[in-house]
Amino acid sequence: MPKLTAKRQVTIPQNICHKLGLEPGDFIQIFERDGVAHLVKMTADDLEGTLSFPKDSDKESNKRVDQLFP
Repeated sequence: MPKLTAKRQVTIPQNICHKLGLEPGDFIQIFERDGVAHLVKMTADDLEGTLSFPKDSDKESNKRVDQLFP
């Protein structure tokens, strides 16, 4: 039986991973409803628009890197 660690991590049983098609590095969403935790594999469509671009200050760093490594 999986056990919650001090870091609030849990190992998802292999048979559940296979049924859900979960692979290392996949994004998942976990939510609670009526006292039950639900785990849902996220698709590329689900993630669209959720990743942010670097801040303007990071653009300056990228310019410097580009200059060093043309």
